[in-house]
Amino acid sequence: MWRDSPAVGPWTSDPAHLPVLRAAWWGVTGPETRGLGAPQNPARAPEPVLWFGPDPWEQACLLWVLAELPGDTLPDLVLLDRSVGQLPPTALPPLFAQRILMDGEVIEAARDLWIRFLEGGWGALGGCRIPSLPHLAPALARLAEDHPAVGPGRTRRQLQGLVAQGVRDLPSLLAELRKLEDPRHGAWYGDLVVAKMVDAMGVRLG
Repeated sequence: MWRDSPAVGPWTSDPAHLPVLRAAWWGVTGPETRGLGAPQNPARAPEPVLWFGPDPWEQACLLWVLAELPGDTLPDLVLLDRSVGQLPPTALPPLFAQRILMDGEVIEAARDLWIRFLEGGWGALGGCRIPSLPHLAPALARLAEDHPAVGPGRTRRQLQGLVAQGVRDLPSLLAELRKLEDPRHGAWYGDLVVAKMVDAMGVRLG
């Protein structure tokens, strides 16, 4: 999930075209395209355990994975207050012990939201929620802010403001953007996405 997320960039419901679309958007070729465009074996175990943090990148991936689970697979979910990559190894066993079993209604609700995303994009999901997934609603609201019906989204507007203030190098832009995001995850979209947005603005980074 750290390689790719539907939270950023273009998406398509065509599984045959999705890897090509994502590779072109990320600007990668050859071996680097592995892992783009499809969750990798989301149900290798009869009862998979999903570990997802609260940021929009990971919550969009969680929705994606839940929608792609085959048949009546019911996974366990470990609710995290930050990305699993930010947790020390000693924190993992007690969190695993607190995992919850997701029921069929949650899976169906997730699939419904995923279909709505494929049909209308993230802007159509602002205000949506699934009570059993407490991090999902804030993540969807944040994603909707980046995909308004008209005009630039929140991140692009923030970048425009920072550039206008004279912030012109990528590390400084990311540092300032982190201050404007939830402190649990900061600039969740990453440096490559920011660089692409700045380039689209016609601004040369220093």
